Amino acid sequence: MKKVTALFLALVMVMLCVPVLAESSTPTVVIRMGTHWAPELDPHMIDETTGNYTIGDEEDRLIRVAAEEAVKEAFNVEIEYVQYAQDTRSELVLSVLAGNPVCDLALMWNGSENTVLAQNILQPLDQYAGIFEGAAWMLPDKVYGHNYFVNANQSFTQYFSLLVNLTMLEKVDALKDADGNIVYPTDLLEKDEWTWSTFKDYLTKIQAYYGNTPAPEGAKVSTVQAYETDHRYATLSAMYANGGAIYGAKGLQVNSKESIEAVQYIQSLRDAGVMVDCGVYDDGYTPQWCESGSDFGRGATVFAECPIWMIKSHVDECTARGESVALMPWPRPDSLAKDSEEYRQVISVGDIWGVLKGIDAEKTELCLKVFRKYWETYYELKAGVTDMSEYKSAMAETEAMKYGLDIFNEKLGDGILNAFIFNSEKCIPNDFANLLGMRDPWDRIVGKGFYGVEGMPAYEVAIEANMNKFTDTMAQMEAILGSNEIHDNQAPSVSAEGYLAVAKGTDLSDYDWSAHFTAEDGFDGVLDPASGTYDTGEVDVNTIGVYKVKGIFADKAGNEGSAKIEVRVFNPDNTTPPTLTLKEELPAVPMDSDASGIDWAGSFVETAADADGLDLKGMVEADISQLDTSTPGEYPVILSVADYVGNTTVVEITVSVVAE
Repeated sequence: MKKVTALFLALVMVMLCVPVLAESSTPTVVIRMGTHWAPELDPHMIDETTGNYTIGDEEDRLIRVAAEEAVKEAFNVEIEYVQYAQDTRSELVLSVLAGNPVCDLALMWNGSENTVLAQNILQPLDQYAGIFEGAAWMLPDKVYGHNYFVNANQSFTQYFSLLVNLTMLEKVDALKDADGNIVYPTDLLEKDEWTWSTFKDYLTKIQAYYGNTPAPEGAKVSTVQAYETDHRYATLSAMYANGGAIYGAKGLQVNSKESIEAVQYIQSLRDAGVMVDCGVYDDGYTPQWCESGSDFGRGATVFAECPIWMIKSHVDECTARGESVALMPWPRPDSLAKDSEEYRQVISVGDIWGVLKGIDAEKTELCLKVFRKYWETYYELKAGVTDMSEYKSAMAETEAMKYGLDIFNEKLGDGILNAFIFNSEKCIPNDFANLLGMRDPWDRIVGKGFYGVEGMPAYEVAIEANMNKFTDTMAQMEAILGSNEIHDNQAPSVSAEGYLAVAKGTDLSDYDWSAHFTAEDGFDGVLDPASGTYDTGEVDVNTIGVYKVKGIFADKAGNEGSAKIEVRVFNPDNTTPPTLTLKEELPAVPMDSDASGIDWAGSFVETAADADGLDLKGMVEADISQLDTSTPGEYPVILSVADYVGNTTVVEITVSVVAE
């Protein structure tokens, strides 16, 4: 196992002591790395509460410091970490619009990149591509004809990974060779036979054996399955294994021959009964997300796609039963060679970096050189290698162990580790579908076609009929990126305060709803409340109850934000006092507490409601005139609540003041 040892850390510390070679007369340049969460990036940050470094792994922290020193030595650059003061998507665009970019290198959290790209605030980096020669993993494929992003992630596995329970295979005699030995998927990979046709045949034999075996208790399937999955991730995996994509290096590929072949292959697995979804939601075509991984952990399926954050827990479930698990690359089509560049594993592009507009060309070039130097140094020190081409193989044992894979198994360990290494080498960020806003329409087309929902035809027909959903998205983005204008795509922030209580039968047609709402836009500033529109369609003033009114505000670019207030319609003829129910156990009050700051309703009251059941808990008041929190003892406190008509209920409680 490759790990940072005490000796290696000593080498790191020596590196930290290497003097900067740049001439003293040359001023130090500061490169600002912006992030939504500095505590996990800045190795110098101290937690004010604990007094400890926010990066808790000391080995990792020292490596980051050493990477900074390598940058300082190479370029006379110091790195400053900037935490965004507000949401990444707003912070970046507003700073560029103001002509004062908040940072030089901007980190965008997974899911924000599409919004930021559509703001047209990122520089195209095509002219700097040479900086990443020999480090292709740092420069993702072009989108809309340009390089806008740089990558610092070293991915070892997919967002949804293909797991196989090797121990369950040992019961399937049909998988044995002429000598009576089980041929594992890891063996097929080693022999270069891990292909679509072999996989389908393999699943067929498994399903024939397990098809009538009752699934363990709690499983989503009734019988043990050969392959349970979320068809969306299986289909994406097949597409990328075949050189296809929704959108990739070759542009829009959702209707390419390779993508269509992949969807047809997945359909063939479903038609043959060797691949199942673990059920779908009420829409009839969306898989019950993550359930296939859960069933894998229960032992209800031999193969399954499992979300990356759940792999360890589900593998541990198998391990507890004495079972061994392998993480396999998705098999390749028979038409592609194992080492083909077209044979890939699907890796979402997320938590990625860019350079903001407003940073001049000289500094942009320096930023990108610093970026490469920092992250190459970081990973090389982390793995104890001098060449990044060796990184994944050097770290494979460590990473595989994080997922609980049985790599030290005397019989199966080498195959499990080799499969993990091969998979990791095929894992280079390449899936831009989410980033480009194309994933949702693709999901619907595939799912509706698989399940025949709303008459959706087969994929190859449906995708051509729905190409406008993808081409329109591309055209809109290309128009934005082809202009010189910053694009406002951030909705106003809308706040709602208070509520409205009205007697049954009240006419609200002339009510001024704007008094309850405020709205502010990052581009346009404070919006006039009179500019809002108010949706009152839910309110029925002739029926007692609680309703919502939505205030909707649009900025000059047409982005809309909203918030809601409650309208409480009460019975004006009610003469019954409200109910006020106390909690079963009343809490004590610590001595010297600020009595005015106690949440009396939340801490002491279970329910408060009028005769019609309208909630009054937020209207409970407390008379604390006899309460002395400076002296331990028991004191009376009067709690009262009045309904909207004025009927009142009063309850006296005894409050204990205790010394801590």
